[in-house]
Amino acid sequence: MPKAGVTYGPRIKAPDYEQIAHDAEQQALRDLGVERPENLIGKARPEELLVRAAEIVQQADAELALTLEERDAALTHLWFYDPRRGLAGTAGLSTMGYRAAIAYVAYGDRKHSLPETRSNEELARIGEQLGIKRVENAEAKLLKAAAMVCAARARRDVAVRFMRESVFALSEAGWTPERIAERAGVDRDLIYQQRRTVRRSRGLL
Repeated sequence: MPKAGVTYGPRIKAPDYEQIAHDAEQQALRDLGVERPENLIGKARPEELLVRAAEIVQQADAELALTLEERDAALTHLWFYDPRRGLAGTAGLSTMGYRAAIAYVAYGDRKHSLPETRSNEELARIGEQLGIKRVENAEAKLLKAAAMVCAARARRDVAVRFMRESVFALSEAGWTPERIAERAGVDRDLIYQQRRTVRRSRGLL
């Protein structure tokens, strides 16, 4: 990590990630047609809820595939070329997650240590040597992408929860994993995994 001698720009105020996640969760519940999260199946037919949940998961995964790369590129640019304090919080990451994201962009290895330097010039020189791309408007792009990542993950978490419960309900009704997978449009291995997770959580394994 950079040491004394590196000059840091002003902190970048983080979005309200807690509110972003809450809003995204509520949107996912509306998309699922479920008003209360504690009412996992409610009046919806499990096979219908399964399909809606699977669609939300797939959409969230597609968003994450794009926005995670954008977030981490902007984050890494700032770390090497425009150092700021508190970047982990700005990106909505833990210190470990923040270091891992930068290390992956820089070295292709999330566990790789980050360079220790004593000046901005040295830090920028290392960034250039590593081929770190410069990102225009990195601050704005980081904030936008990080908020989108937060929202997508929150929607995905809700949908996965409902998908698992739907898988369990259908399994109890005699549906095979293959039939459930075909209905949801996913690989059957995922259904086996979700069924096992729910059964374990209910003490059935």
